[in-house]
Amino acid sequence: MILYFSATGNSLAAARRIARENGDRLYDLGAGLKAGQRKVAVRQGEDLGFVFPVYRWSTPAAVDRFVRGVTFLTPDGAPFKPGYCYCVITYGYFPGDEVRYFARELRASCGIELDAAFAVPSVENCIYVSNPPDKARAAAKLAKAEPRMEEVARAVAARRRGARAQRNPVGVLLSKVTGTQDKPRSTKPFNVLADRCVGCGTCVEACPTNSIRLEGGRPAWSGDACSECLACIHRCPREATQYGKISLKRNRYLHPELAREAGEPAGSQV
Repeated sequence: MILYFSATGNSLAAARRIARENGDRLYDLGAGLKAGQRKVAVRQGEDLGFVFPVYRWSTPAAVDRFVRGVTFLTPDGAPFKPGYCYCVITYGYFPGDEVRYFARELRASCGIELDAAFAVPSVENCIYVSNPPDKARAAAKLAKAEPRMEEVARAVAARRRGARAQRNPVGVLLSKVTGTQDKPRSTKPFNVLADRCVGCGTCVEACPTNSIRLEGGRPAWSGDACSECLACIHRCPREATQYGKISLKRNRYLHPELAREAGEPAGSQV
């Protein structure tokens, strides 16, 4: 089983690529978290993979929250012990020490040890850090990363043990600050352009932490569970949702696979 968390589709595409190579099944961690479903049925001894993006050189808070609350249910009720356990991180800028942090969380919460970890470059889309690339540049980045994605998929199929994900020295230093137990993310910067918003609810549906609701036909953000996955911004079909003013003239991004399924452009310019 592969448990994945994905806001713009990069980690979803990676999880699907690995699943095709291994004939494995997928579990949408974000959807499980949104529905309050923390019980996952598994077969004793089956392989277990986690695929998720790097957020601020650490794990997404939503991933932490899910791992801390998940219960793996085996047919005989015995504690779950996977035959092979790995994680794959996708990153846009450069990786840090997020795998080590995740391994600690998995060990402490589930009693499961990682056998291997891999890192795959993808398309940066943290809209308040930098302007995501346009469609052409995003496609070029994905094409450049494909050989590494194929390499990782084959390594997982071969159940390669001992692999360590790439670590950038600067990223490791940043991880010391961001890889904390609590990762509060304020919802105050989020807002909506009233002249663009049609109250379709796409942002509400996309939010894995239920931090958005419609009030008077417009989205409103609240609570302290937000992971800043930015799905509400990148998936909005009218580019109405914003992060302060910094996102007003910046590109939106969706991985081509997710964009096709949503019937939206893979990259756009406001």
